[in-house]
Amino acid sequence: MGGPGLEVAKFTFYVFMPMAFMVYFGGPGFYERYVADEAFKFNPPPKMKMPTEASDVQRALEQLRADREARRIAREAAMAYANKE
Repeated sequence: MGGPGLEVAKFTFYVFMPMAFMVYFGGPGFYERYVADEAFKFNPPPKMKMPTEASDVQRALEQLRADREARRIAREAAMAYANKE
């Protein structure tokens, strides 16, 4: 057996090593250095620009409404087909 000194050293290692990992790997510096750039490589931000002019906004709203209406019609057709069988 190693004695009480070894037990204290093991206890210190077991308690403070996970805390040191959390501080190092959970810190904002580590995130900015290693993770932030990789996130954009795998999940790039969308390239579509948000409309700023009133006419562009209106056109985008009309497109969204038309898409929603098309999905609603398709959903109702699928429900009617499922109920018919």
